[in-house]
Amino acid sequence: MTTPRIDTHTHIFPPDIAEHRDRYFGADLWFRRLYQNGRHKLANGEALIASMDHAGVDASVAFGFAWRDAGLCQMHNDYILDAAASSNGRIIPFCVAPPNDIDFCAQEVERCCARGAVGIGELFPQGQGWNLFDRTRVRLFVDVAKQFRMVVLVHTSELLGHNYPGKDNTTTANAIWNLIDATEGSIPVILAHWGIGLAIHELIPEIHKQTENVFYDSSASHLVYNQKIFRVMSSLAPGKLVFGSDYPLIDQAQALRHAESSNLNPSDLAGLLGGTAAKIGLTSSRT
Repeated sequence: MTTPRIDTHTHIFPPDIAEHRDRYFGADLWFRRLYQNGRHKLANGEALIASMDHAGVDASVAFGFAWRDAGLCQMHNDYILDAAASSNGRIIPFCVAPPNDIDFCAQEVERCCARGAVGIGELFPQGQGWNLFDRTRVRLFVDVAKQFRMVVLVHTSELLGHNYPGKDNTTTANAIWNLIDATEGSIPVILAHWGIGLAIHELIPEIHKQTENVFYDSSASHLVYNQKIFRVMSSLAPGKLVFGSDYPLIDQAQALRHAESSNLNPSDLAGLLGGTAAKIGLTSSRT
């Protein structure tokens, strides 16, 4: 049986945002920072399906943007859920529900879960106005994710190296650890963009035990790292890597070629391209 190819990191946008992005620049500072450059593409659900067909991807996790405004989160979540419902299982919906308002977060996750969402993300604490060092808020958020059995995907970015629009200074390893520790291993946590080097700490026995349900996606890999990152991460965190493109910022076919030419052994490559994602339940929506 062929392992399905699953992209765990894509973004899609409602037509009004995709076609008139400038109308939303005033609503969110980080949206403006990321997308004021017209070369940074925005795509809708139909474009994602076409991209998957072209690249040979079977299914993609899709989320919107990490809006700070609750109304924009709801509007974008509705679009993701509608796109997933009409995709014949090829779009796997996540929802954005920032815990800066924990009551809204709980209500929105419950609403989206009822419509088929299987995860929460992409979380972006700095952009959404909350702090991973706020242990009380993080634990309240994790309680919500546990209640609805949601996979959690969080943005990370390394502190060193060149600057780029999505680079922040809050998703450090010790900050991310507060989220991982609060889950107590009960729900899968995916760290985007290779997880800022947290995997090296899995060589510490007690950390390795606590990170059994932590995974690392490869999204936007070649914009930051050289190709050795695939083999290094496979060595540090075997069986815990998932393929992510960061479409439409990165072309899915290009991201796949980058992963497939990384010289991983066949078993590790199969896990990366879909096997591991399938094991943690990222195969289709619940509806």
